[in-house]
Amino acid sequence: VAPGAPTITKILGEDGEVLIYFTPGSTGNLPVTYTATCSYGFSPSPTWTASSTTSPIRVSGLENGVAVSCTVTAENSKGEATSSAFSATPEELPTGGLPIWLLYQATQ
Repeated sequence: VAPGAPTITKILGEDGEVLIYFTPGSTGNLPVTYTATCSYGFSPSPTWTASSTTSPIRVSGLENGVAVSCTVTAENSKGEATSSAFSATPEELPTGGLPIWLLYQATQ
């Protein structure tokens, strides 16, 4: 059986990259590889991809301050399933400080 579609739960923008967190769908009791694909959402747009067997997936090489839209594909030997898109904006690390998202999470 092909895997179920993963559900993206959040994307954290970091310096030139995003971390994509997801919940896997069914695996069909087979090994699954998850591939994240991100783009700027206009055509033609470059795309960036990264793969992992677990969450999160780190996609690097992105431009800071520019929103990207990402999807995650789950694939096993029987087929593939794709999540719906989720967006984030990579942030440049401030000089001498922590990223805003990290400061926010530390206060929660």
